[in-house]
Amino acid sequence: MVRLDALGLVLLMAALACGCAGAPAEPPPLLVADAPVAKPPLTNDAAAFSDYQLSEDEKKFDCKRLTGKMQVRILQMRGYDTRAKASSMARTTQAVATPIFGGTKEGLDPDGQYRKDRAMLEAYNRQLADKKCKTFDIEAELNRTDGGTPEPIPSKKQ
Repeated sequence: MVRLDALGLVLLMAALACGCAGAPAEPPPLLVADAPVAKPPLTNDAAAFSDYQLSEDEKKFDCKRLTGKMQVRILQMRGYDTRAKASSMARTTQAVATPIFGGTKEGLDPDGQYRKDRAMLEAYNRQLADKKCKTFDIEAELNRTDGGTPEPIPSKKQ
């Protein structure tokens, strides 16, 4: 009787372990689509962030929508250099545990996410300029510390 209970417990544990490892965890929606972005060094050079390609839907955005999306993203990105990031040990542990136990992969590559977001901002800003809308001084807005809402400035192409 004890042997049957022990065998049942082992089978139950094995089924749970297999179920956890095999259960597909749907990733959360990304804030920025995974566009092929080169990995330039973290610099303030705008040319280093020029690889983002606008989707067909993004090309149809009007000035108001592009401006709003940029304002939100700038607010999310402010203070990136001074914000505390997870240690490499914590990111490695998360990378190993996520396929086994499920969960998010958000935060595994904060520098890569910053580059993607920055490339998106540069592409949106070019789109604003092409549409003769007010554009942003992205670098100045990212470096602001007063917590104010990012405001566009008249484009030089107007």
